[in-house]
Formats: sequence, structure tokens, C-alpha cells
Amino acid sequence: MPNRLAKFLLFLKCTVSVYTQIKSVYNSMKLLAQWRWEIKKTKLITFLYAILLCFSGYTQVHNKNIDTPEAALKLSEMYSERASWFTKMPQFNSDSALYYADKAFKLLDPNKPLHQAKYQRLGFERMKKKNRSYSVSIQDSLAQIGWDKIKNLNDDNDYNRMLYFDYLVYWSDLKLRKGDRATSIDLFSQALAKMEKINQPDIKAKINLHKGLYYAKYGLPEEKKLSLKYLHNSLNYYKNIDVDKNPRELYMIYAELIYQHTGNHQDSVSFYYNRVKSVLTNYKKPLAHIWYYTMFSYELIQQAKTNHKNLNKYKEAKENVLKATEIMETYNMKTNSYYPYSFALLGDIDFNTKNFTTALEYYEKAHASYINLNDYHHATNTLNSIGETYKELGDFAMALKYKAQFYNESLKFEKEKNERSLRENELQLNIVSNEKSLARKNNQQIILLIIISLVLILIGFIYHNYKLKQTSNLKLENVNQELNTKNQQNELLLKEIHHRVKNNLELVKSLIALQSAQLEDSDTKDAMIASQNRVQSMGIIHQKLYQGDNLGSIEMKDYFLNLGEGILDTFNADEKVKIEYAMDNLELDVDTAVPIGLIVNELLTNALKYAFPENLKGNISISLSKSNPETLTLKVVDNGIGKITGLSPKGTGFGSQLIKLLTQQLNGEMTEDSKNGTSVLFHFKLNTAA
Repeated sequence: MPNRLAKFLLFLKCTVSVYTQIKSVYNSMKLLAQWRWEIKKTKLITFLYAILLCFSGYTQVHNKNIDTPEAALKLSEMYSERASWFTKMPQFNSDSALYYADKAFKLLDPNKPLHQAKYQRLGFERMKKKNRSYSVSIQDSLAQIGWDKIKNLNDDNDYNRMLYFDYLVYWSDLKLRKGDRATSIDLFSQALAKMEKINQPDIKAKINLHKGLYYAKYGLPEEKKLSLKYLHNSLNYYKNIDVDKNPRELYMIYAELIYQHTGNHQDSVSFYYNRVKSVLTNYKKPLAHIWYYTMFSYELIQQAKTNHKNLNKYKEAKENVLKATEIMETYNMKTNSYYPYSFALLGDIDFNTKNFTTALEYYEKAHASYINLNDYHHATNTLNSIGETYKELGDFAMALKYKAQFYNESLKFEKEKNERSLRENELQLNIVSNEKSLARKNNQQIILLIIISLVLILIGFIYHNYKLKQTSNLKLENVNQELNTKNQQNELLLKEIHHRVKNNLELVKSLIALQSAQLEDSDTKDAMIASQNRVQSMGIIHQKLYQGDNLGSIEMKDYFLNLGEGILDTFNADEKVKIEYAMDNLELDVDTAVPIGLIVNELLTNALKYAFPENLKGNISISLSKSNPETLTLKVVDNGIGKITGLSPKGTGFGSQLIKLLTQQLNGEMTEDSKNGTSVLFHFKLNTAA
């Protein structure tokens, strides 16, 4: 009797489960009218699948003892497949997926050898999903706890080694996001070491994929080259297989290639977006479709900006954003960061098509959504967009308010980054100090061993002397390698500092421009524009420093090209005045380049303001050369109207005073000739520069 009652209760439980899942699927289908033809198939498949699942489990209970490890493992795998089915469109349901994943996990016993690997794999997948709402630091701590359980598995089979690899790659990514690069590299190296014994082509393709993704996160040119190499190695394998077998891997490769080619190779970007679109016909994860629609919208917006404001591009971009928003709202994914990003994109579209009122509404929605998600970094970026929109609407008071708020919040983030960098540097110094102390102790031990060896075995003197020299050379090579690594890290830090200085100067320039827009006095407005140009000339210096290979010097011809283009754009004189750069490539140190850049900025500004009145066209020539190793010659010539005798100089005279002060700073001499246009000649003595 008790046995029959138990069977009846189990059958009743299966029946209720079938009814619950059919009802859940039916409610999901009602929300997906755009996929009607798929819904009909899905509804039938769901019903049949649920019935089969229930009676399959029911049969197992009756025909085989469910307590046997084999039966439990088989049923767990069925529940895992069911959970995976609910993670795809159009039947996506995160609650149902979690429900079946939990059932699959709870069926397994970690103390049974047959279950151990599968139990740890399911536990790893559950941990990743549940930890996404936590901060990176908490996720890192939980990953350490999980690793203490997984590391005890035997790595004598490919399944366990693959689990080791996936876990260590996941953990190394957390460390990298946290800023602990040294530990991240160590964990990733351990992951690669676990896979050395596997020679299967699909495994090697997966390793190359993760190498490409990992190196891409560093962002330096050297790592990007390595990343592209490994991504293409992986792609060569996956693209020769049916697309429906590895759509996830192809999606990851194409998405990363899009990131790396954006801004550099437009044709490649368009090609890979088309490849992602083709992969998504088989890859039904909602987040992948959301990523495609939002990122492709961003790409269309950038194309429209550079293609004479092509309104069709903006229209197509908006259609894609709305598709992404519809998916997130349909599947209750509003807590995803792409949801506020979609509003920001809609705001960009309306801003660029001059629908400023609607753009403001979208930007405010994006800001509020980011705040709800505790994503204060992206919320801060939307403040700048709101300020720009208020500026276009003519509400300068609100524009200043949001610009100031954006500036203050940005400074907070920069301060946090700087403090984190200082902590990392302090940690690195401690590591170096400990390594040196350990090296000294090792050297003392080696010397002691040599002395004992010389006393006991005098005949082996030559042999021991040779071994000692060999050991010393090896240590010297290791020390040189460590110093090279530290130098590379310091170079990266300097580039980041120059980048931040340039960004801060851009903020200052924007604030000056915003303030000058409210001025009515033309002289004051001219002074503000001149200040903008001076800030810009210094900003270009720092931009060239972090973009170049040499952090201590500036290539002046390229610098003058950027400076001239910026000043011509400020005065809207592109068609009126041509600037010639009659000079060879010449590199100068920062202390010399900054004052020379300010001098040329003042001379170009004066020429554009006064040398070519009433739409008079003309030319300006700039040359800079070293007549000898100690003398630098600068010449700026224009064919304008020159200076009129007896006529008092225009302007405030501040620019002339600044040129004289900068000339004195460089221990230089200035000669001016105004017979045919204006020619200004400088000679600077480099060895005695202040």
C-alpha cells in the first residue's frame, strides 16, 4: 500500500508540473505576436516535451530505482536540457530555466564519484547566473569559495580539464575587471596549462578563442595584434563547421572583431555585422540579439554623422533600437544594462536629427534607468548629453547645471582610478622588494655552498666557478626581464595619465565654449575663443604623447597639422586660408614643444583675425628646423595685408605679451617683418632653455 500511494503521489506531482509549464509557455507565447508562426510549433513541442519528460521520469521511477547514480544522472541531464531550452527565444523564461537547473543540480550527490564532475559543472553555471547582480569584489570572493571545491577534482579526463579551464578563465576575467592584473594573468596561464594535454581541433579552437578575447581586454596595440591572430585562428576552425553547431562561438568571435575594427576599418565592421546577423538565425539567446540591435544602431548613427547626416541611417538605427527594446520588455529584461543604453541611443538619434525635446526625454529616461541599476558611471555620461541638449534648446542655465554635475562626477571617477593605480603601484613595489630580499638570501646560500665545496673538494674549483657564473647570468637575465616588464607597466600608466590630462583639458575647453555662448560683448567673446585655442594646443600635446611610441617627445609637423586644422575650424576659414608646413619631421621634448605650440597658436590666431579682412584669401607658411644642434629656428609667414603704419594695434595685446614671455622662456630672439604680409622669425637656443 505505501508503495502504491507513493507512486500515485509522484504521478500527481508530474501532472501538476506539466500543467504549470504548459500554462507558463502559453502566457509567454501570448506576448510574442511577432513570432506567430514559431509559436504554434513551440506550443505543440512544449506540450509533447513536457509529457515525455514527466512520463520518462515516471517510468524511470518505476522501472529503475531513482536512487541509483546512473538513473539520477540521466534524469539530471534531461532537466539540464529543459533548462537550456527555456533560455532561448521565443520560449525564453528565466524563472523556468532556473527552476529546471535547480532540479538538475539537486538530483546529484557530490559524494558519489559518478556525479562529482557534473555536480561541479552545474554548480559553476548556477554560480555565474546568480552572482551577476553582485559587485565584482563579491563575485571574486565567491569564485574563490567555488574554486576550493573544484580544484580537488582529478584532471585525468577531458571533461574535468575543460571544467578547470572554464572556471579559471571566468575567474581571471573577474580579477582583470577588479584591477588585479598580475593574478589575472596567473589564473589565465593556469587555465592554458590545464589544456596542454588535449590535442583535439575543437578544443584548440576554443583555447584560441579565449586567448583572443583575453588579450583584447588589455587594449594596447601589441595585445590587440595577438588578439586578432588568435581570433582568426579560432575562426578558421569554426567557419568550416555547420553554423548551427557552434553559433555561440562564432557570435563571440564576430562580436570581438567588430569591437577591434570599429573606427579603423569600416568595410570589415560592416562585413562582421552581416556575419553576426546570419549567426543569430541559429543562436537564440535574447542577449545576443539585444547586443546586435543596439550595437548595430550605434554603428548606423556613426555612419550617419560622417555621411552628411543621412536621415535613412538614423531611421534604420531607430528601428533596430526599438527591436532591442521590444525584446527586453517582452522577456522582462529591464534590469539589463542595455535597457538604459537603448534610451541613450534613441536620444542620440533625436539629438542629431534636431528633435531636441524628444532627445531630452530619452536622455533623462536613460539616466534614471542607469541610477536604478546602480550604474553610476554610465549615468554620469548621460549628464553630459542632457547638458548638450539643454544648450541646443537655449536653456543655458540648465545646460551649465548638468555640465557642472557631469564634470564633478567625472572627477570623482578619475580620482578613484588614480587612487587604485597608486595602490597597484605600491603593491608592485612591495613585490619587487620581496623578490630582491629573496634573491639576496639565495645568493648568500649559493656563496656558502661554494665555500664549503671549495674546502671539501678543491679539485672541483673550475667546475664550480663555471656553474656560479652561469647562475649569475641567468639571474641577471631574470632581473632584466623584470625591469622590462616594470618599464612597460610604467609606460602604460604614463599613457593613461596623458589621456586623462587631455580629457580634462577637453572639459575645460567645453566649459569655456559654453560660457562664451552666453556673452554678447565681441571683445570678451574673442578673448574666450583665444583661451579655447590655447587650451586646445596643450591638449593636442598630451594626445600625441599617449598616441605615440615615444612618451618623452612630440613630432612637431604632425602636431602643427592638427593645431592648424583646429584653428581653421574655429574661425571657419578652411576655404579662405591655406596653411603650408614647409618642414621635415622633427621631434622635440615636451618642455620645448608646449611653449612653441602656444607661440604658433597665437601667430595663427592673429593672422586669421587681422591679416585677411573682407574674405581676402591667402596662405600661411610654418617652418621649424634645427640650423645646428643647439639652435632651433621657427618661421611663420603670411601674405596678408601686414601692419599699416600709424595704425594702433588691434586686440588686447595679451597675445603679443604671451609670445614675448614664451620667447624669453626658451632663451630666444624674435624678428618681425611687415613689408609684404607678415613674417615672424625666431631663434631659440636649446642648450640654455629655461
